[in-house]
Amino acid sequence: MIENMNKLLEKNDLQVRIGSTWYRLDEIHVNDGKMPIFVSDNDGEEYEFDMADIDEFDPAFEGFKGLDWTNVGIA
Repeated sequence: MIENMNKLLEKNDLQVRIGSTWYRLDEIHVNDGKMPIFVSDNDGEEYEFDMADIDEFDPAFEGFKGLDWTNVGIA
């Protein structure tokens, strides 16, 4: 499932807000019960956070087709 989500992220520009900064969501992983995410800013700088750090998704994300909201959840 995570692989399919990452394929969708490659083709779609999904934004997440962490704190007061908006980032592009690049990748999602699952490691030992944690869900690290990789994001980038407007300058292309990459950062790693946890899925729980996301405060808000770009509103377009809510209508994004192809994600299993039951298993993924909405932060």
